Amino acid sequence: MFRLFACLPALLLALFPPGAIAQHQALAVAITDSAPPFAYRDENGKLKGFNVDLVHALCQRLQRECRLEVLRFPEVIPAVNAGRFDLGVANTLRTPEREKLVRFTRVIWRSTSSLIGLRELGGAQRTTLLAREQTCAISGSRQLGWLGENAARAPIPAASNGELLAQLTREQCALALLPTQQALSFLQGKDGQRFGYIGAPLDDNGLGGDVHIALRPGNDNLKDEVDAALESLIRDGTHERLSRRHFPYSIL
Repeated sequence: MFRLFACLPALLLALFPPGAIAQHQALAVAITDSAPPFAYRDENGKLKGFNVDLVHALCQRLQRECRLEVLRFPEVIPAVNAGRFDLGVANTLRTPEREKLVRFTRVIWRSTSSLIGLRELGGAQRTTLLAREQTCAISGSRQLGWLGENAARAPIPAASNGELLAQLTREQCALALLPTQQALSFLQGKDGQRFGYIGAPLDDNGLGGDVHIALRPGNDNLKDEVDAALESLIRDGTHERLSRRHFPYSIL
């Protein structure tokens, strides 16, 4: 009996080598729920959106169970950096500051930023509007930083996309700066009928670019696996089919 127990670790190692054990461990995924049509709650409280669909497809392709936990946008990168989560899916642009904290996958979609406001503001020059109107953006975002540098009045931070749009509809701010795609469902809905895009989209100074999934540092094997799975989802058309559920155009 003693010999059986003594041999048990070696037997388990032979049956389940470290790579195989790691492969079947569940992945902890941090995700937001306040950025429709990327991630939001439906009327029954179910988490939906393109990011949600992509995570499920990715985990299925990896043959891994994934546990999703909702965080606020500013919490995602620090939580992944601290090792609480393997992946962070929060419409994150790759910046030098963020690269010090997390790794990034290949591109999952391409972003620009847009000002949205009341339709009657559409005829004014952007510089004129930024000089006179109150602006708002999501806390911790590059959009908030850009407004801080380019608007005459200090922008009002919002904790989430939903709070940002509520500030706009309550006229706490006249202009909101956010990713162009994230404004789409609002502008198409009942509450957004009075509003529209103000000027052309912005894609310089960190306001546009490639969006990635953030990964826990120090796990190169996971990055390689996730990148390969994303490549296969793009190559076989799954990524495009998922995006067309939520957008009338290609986002990659």
